[in-house]
Amino acid sequence: MTTDKEKSMRKYETLVVLHPDLPEAQVRETIDRARRLIEQAGGNVHAMQEWGMRELAYPIRKLNRGCYVLAEYTATADVVRELERTLKIADEILRFVSVATPTTKEKERPAKGRRKSEPSESRAPEAAQPPVE
Repeated sequence: MTTDKEKSMRKYETLVVLHPDLPEAQVRETIDRARRLIEQAGGNVHAMQEWGMRELAYPIRKLNRGCYVLAEYTATADVVRELERTLKIADEILRFVSVATPTTKEKERPAKGRRKSEPSESRAPEAAQPPVE
C-alpha cells in the first residue's frame, strides 16, 4: 500500500555549478552534504554525476569556468525547497537549477479506425466513359 508521501514523490534533477578554485576535497564534501540532505529528508538519490570543469556561457561573479555536478533523485517538493534553500546559502555554489523530470508513462493511443472507402472515392475522378455493352 502506498502512502500519500510516496504518491507525491517525483523525479528531479538539480544541476549545480561550483566555484572553480575549490579543492577536490571540498567539492566531494559539498556533494556528500547535498546527498545526505536529500536522503535524510526522505528522498532517494539515484545518481550524482561530476561533469568536471567547464566553461560558463557567461561570466558569473567574474568567473568564466565552473565545476558542474548533476544530482538525479526522487523526492517531494518540500525536499527540493530545502535543498535549494541550502544551496542558496552556500558560498561555494555559483548557480543551480532544479527541474522535475517528466514521467514516461506509456500512453494508450486510441486505435485509428480506417474508413472503408469505396474505390471510386479513393481515386481521382476520371472522365465519364460510356457503359460497355
